[in-house]
This record gives sequence, C-alpha cells and structure tokens, in this order.
Amino acid sequence: MNRELIDFTVSSVKTLGLTIDTIQAEQFVRYLNHLIEWNKAINLTAIIDPKEIIIKHFVDSLAALAATTISQHCLLLDVGTGGGFPGLPLKIARPDIRLVLVEPVQKKCSFLHSIIGLLRLHDISIFNGTISEYSKILPQLDIETVVVRALKFDEIQQYIPSFLKSRGTVVMYRTESLADTRIGDMFHLLSEREFLLPYGAGKRVISLVELVKL
Repeated sequence: MNRELIDFTVSSVKTLGLTIDTIQAEQFVRYLNHLIEWNKAINLTAIIDPKEIIIKHFVDSLAALAATTISQHCLLLDVGTGGGFPGLPLKIARPDIRLVLVEPVQKKCSFLHSIIGLLRLHDISIFNGTISEYSKILPQLDIETVVVRALKFDEIQQYIPSFLKSRGTVVMYRTESLADTRIGDMFHLLSEREFLLPYGAGKRVISLVELVKL
C-alpha cells in the first residue's frame, strides 16, 4: 500500500484538529483506489488526482466532526451520497455511527455495496431511491442526524421532518454562510463554522440546523 498517501491522509486530517490512526488511514487509501478504479466505468467523481480526492472528498467530509458533536452510536442519514460522501468517511473515522445511505442511481449503489464489503464496514444500510421516496417509507426510523453535501437544503427540507426526530440535526456542507430566514419555520440555525481546506483546496462552511417540529 502507498505509504506516502497513508501519511498524507493522516496529516491532512490533522489540519481539521482531528486524528485518525494508521488502520483508518489505510482504509481511506483502499477507498481511494477502489473509487478510482470504479470511476473508469461509473461517474462517481470528477476529481481524479489521488491527493485531491483525499482533500476534497475525505477530509472535507470529516469537517462535520470538527464542527459539531455527533453522539455515540448516532443514527445518521446521508442524502444523495453518490460515491459515499460524506457518510462513508464519517463511518471510517467514527465506526460507532449507524449509517443510512440514500442514493437514487443503481450503479452508484453497486459501488457503495462493493466498497462497504471491501472495507468490512458494519451497521450501514443503502436505500436505492430519492429522498422523496425514502420519506414515504413506513415505519420511519428515528434518524438523529442528516448530512447534506451534494444537494441544496431547499430541495430536500420538505421531506426531512418525516424521518428526522424532533430536535434532530441537519449538517449542511456549504461554501457560504446560511441565513436563518432561508430554512423555514420548522428549522433553527444552531451554529456555523468555517474551514479552509488544506493545500489551498478552498473554503468549507458547516451549518448545523435543528428540527423543531410544530
């Protein structure tokens, strides 16, 4: 395994004030290699440089752990996960998290099943469908946290109250601050934290929103 990429992953994660061990870094590098291989046939990411993938997908995904406290054994839902971001990097860094991945594209779900098996990750379910379709499933799980990286909040906010428990949180990965007036009466902006990704990879704002059911 590429020792340089393992060390690069560990040092890049440290820029967020987080730490991962060697085994976790090795999982990330396996993930990286698998992603690059599958990406030749399936459009999982437009980024092809290994170090850029580490920064813009893996490290970026972990910013939520630096911006907020995710409870032990949290039931977390990743909307529109695509190649598994941010859900799978969060799972690698925090194996206790119970994860639901929502992805409408069947081929991407095939990749997700493959990488989960390769990395021997547990307590993960995959829903092949849209968030609208997921919101109609009964009985609903009591999701504690929703992470939103690939979609705009206004595209999904109408569906969230059907499966997110009251006082549950939505973690949004954004490039700019979120105005309180844009999130509706059922949501309350708790906090925001801005990060500069390492090696000049850009700015990331993590916005934390709480659901307050009326």
